[in-house]
Amino acid sequence: MRPMSDWERNLAVARVGLAPALAWVGEWRGEGTAHGEPVEATLRVRAVLGDTQIEVWERVGPVAGAAGEPHEDVCFYRFDVATAQVRVVHLMAPALVAEYAVELSLDGVVWVTPPNTPAVVWSQVGETLQSEVYWPDQRVPEVRIVYRRMV
Repeated sequence: MRPMSDWERNLAVARVGLAPALAWVGEWRGEGTAHGEPVEATLRVRAVLGDTQIEVWERVGPVAGAAGEPHEDVCFYRFDVATAQVRVVHLMAPALVAEYAVELSLDGVVWVTPPNTPAVVWSQVGETLQSEVYWPDQRVPEVRIVYRRMV
């Protein structure tokens, strides 16, 4: 048997590094609050690029019949083999692109954001996936959405 190449080894390490997030793959519907207002949300999670990245598309908008603009964002989670760290690239209108380190566990993820930047926390609680956004120095989330898998 031939030895693994560096590319094959990096591919295997990247897949193992993201393995806890693979449980999120699928389509989800959510309800919650954002900035004190009720919201509905859709979440689509899929493994891409040979299962070495997790793509997360999220759309959050006002509940049916309420005024307001929907918010959409896309994130790509990856395991950076060079630093042995999970990273997220976050894309959001209007043309915002940011990258953060991520603490990944079997229960969820926490974005490691710089000062004066909201912290994002994703948690898997039973059959739900919960998203919370905390502004610096706040103990109560500014955004909290509870997602349930679509069947």
